[in-house]
Amino acid sequence: MVQKNRTPTDPVVVNPGFESVNPLEGWKTAGILETGGYESEMRLTHPGGHAPVETIQKLRDIPNGWYTLKVWVSSSGKQKEAYVALKDCDTEEARAAVPIVRDKWLQIIVSAKVTKRTCTISLYSQAEEGEWVSFDNVEVVPGHAALTVMGADISSLKKSEDMGGVYAYEDGTQADALEILRDHGLNYARIRVWVDSPDGYHGKAQLLEMAKRLKKKEIKLLVDFHYADSWADPGKQPKPASWENLDFEGLKKALYEHTFDVCKSLKEQGTPPDMVQVGNEITNGMLWPDGKNDKSFDNLAALLKEGYRAVKDCSFETLVMLHLDNGGNNEMYRWWFDSILAQEVPFDLIGVSYYPYWHGTLADLQHNLNDIALRYDKDIIVVETAYAFTPDDNDNYENIIHSQEQPGYPFTPAGQARMLADVMTVTRAIPNGHGLGVMWWDATWTAVPGNGWDPFHPTSGNNWENQALFDYDNRALPAMKLFNQP
Repeated sequence: MVQKNRTPTDPVVVNPGFESVNPLEGWKTAGILETGGYESEMRLTHPGGHAPVETIQKLRDIPNGWYTLKVWVSSSGKQKEAYVALKDCDTEEARAAVPIVRDKWLQIIVSAKVTKRTCTISLYSQAEEGEWVSFDNVEVVPGHAALTVMGADISSLKKSEDMGGVYAYEDGTQADALEILRDHGLNYARIRVWVDSPDGYHGKAQLLEMAKRLKKKEIKLLVDFHYADSWADPGKQPKPASWENLDFEGLKKALYEHTFDVCKSLKEQGTPPDMVQVGNEITNGMLWPDGKNDKSFDNLAALLKEGYRAVKDCSFETLVMLHLDNGGNNEMYRWWFDSILAQEVPFDLIGVSYYPYWHGTLADLQHNLNDIALRYDKDIIVVETAYAFTPDDNDNYENIIHSQEQPGYPFTPAGQARMLADVMTVTRAIPNGHGLGVMWWDATWTAVPGNGWDPFHPTSGNNWENQALFDYDNRALPAMKLFNQP
């Protein structure tokens, strides 16, 4: 967590907002001053051209230790390269790329360890003629801003392996997918649980087996309860078939017993869950129609309380997450969590889904995450995100995403990695250290016959394989390396 209070020996950035009477005081730059700063009159702009532009300020005689640079950035959205950095502090330069967001402001941060009592702030960009990158409100504070949760949903993995799926490192060497992910820095795995799956997977038996494998590799576990026999999301929250005829009191009892049973079984084999989601993307409630929240939150709140109680009765140390979709929609998050808290529903963490082709810009995501972190004083995980590394499919079954390429993020391995890096940057910048981390959604769901989208039809294809973290030769993609850069 980044510390908030300064001491007299903390570094002081001269002219941090470029508002000084001497406009470039403290800075060495070829940039230009323009009006329209972030919440201030002026900003520093690097115009595009053939040569890169760098703005620097050296901090001297500062105590050794960790420091975090915070900078507000904006751009035309077509920079070749742009980043903020702390350099000459230690042996390695620490950088954070400027995300590709047009004409909006984003705060990005990067941390470095100072060992020489000096450190240099660097604001760098290179863009074509007519393009630009702007900077404002530069701040350096003591502390290390790091993501502690670097994870992926691997719910498809067990079935993939059973159906013949294989995974490999970048050089083609085949290995256990969990080993490959762990060696790239993954420290958390998310696994969904259905009540009575039609294909025999995604249930308690597979979860228990996977939990043992995770523990051996020192990977922590997030259990994602869907409270359905198949997919549950904002557009559908069907009851399990065995719960269909229960009254509401019976539903509460069934939810409690199912949650407690899965948790207890994990605990008894020495693999208690580190986190639990009570419901999956429950923006519109769960266990419809009883738990739908279109008219009232009363029933949903009662169900969530039973889920929370079951988890804590089983394993008090396990953290309970409430998870919504549409991570760029701040109005929706305020409405939902205000309503839940009015019902005194207890929870520990907020889970967010953010898919850039559905859920707004990175600026929308940052505005929402920063606001709810401060409004509710809760830690946050972007528990679902993904992006395509190719528009093509690999099994003659049309993919969900094939033509929604976002500006500046091509459907290439590099574009996929850039999107993940920028989502991590936004999460890292959440105030007061409330941004815990990011999880990629179903990183191991490659095109394997028999491991399709529809559990009711074993021959159905996979419409997600172009968003996995393994390519069509089953090799680890560049985005996976970002797990090693917390």
